[in-house]
Amino acid sequence: MTITPAARTALETAEEFIRAVEAKDPDAVQATLSPHARQLFMHSGRTTTEAGEADLIADRAKGFCVADVDGRDEIMAYTEALFRKSTPLIWRDHSWTLSQTSEAVYFCGRGDMLVTSKGKPYRNTYVTRFDVHEGRIVEMAEYANAFEYARLGVRPNGAEFRALLRAVRRMISPTLSATSGR
Repeated sequence: MTITPAARTALETAEEFIRAVEAKDPDAVQATLSPHARQLFMHSGRTTTEAGEADLIADRAKGFCVADVDGRDEIMAYTEALFRKSTPLIWRDHSWTLSQTSEAVYFCGRGDMLVTSKGKPYRNTYVTRFDVHEGRIVEMAEYANAFEYARLGVRPNGAEFRALLRAVRRMISPTLSATSGR
């Protein structure tokens, strides 16, 4: 039996996204995304403790936007670059929390990856909010320590560079937030 996008729950969609990234399956990743999806990368040092994770999930803590990836095509360009840059792509010790007030799902996990070109391990801790509408991801806000990634010295591709510039725009915009992840 095939599950149609509208019939999938937010949790099923988010779980499918994580499985597809770990499997490095671009078609499966794309199938979870709305055409107008957005992915925000939020710097936060709060992801390393259960209390910090709980604060992010309850919106008692904020992050700082360091990249704003706009649209399914750009998310796919970022994701396919991630596939080339890292092996394996695994999150360990992960858990899920369902939002009581929206179609949001929170993923907490510890990345266990290796940067292919440099042979450097990359281990970060994550809290990712998935906002899902009608069985498709419309927004992801990934909270992690951005300095851990920056230390790797991995050169951004075009999509990543545009996302970095959009984050700068959020910092100076009177209407966009650089800290809310929304």
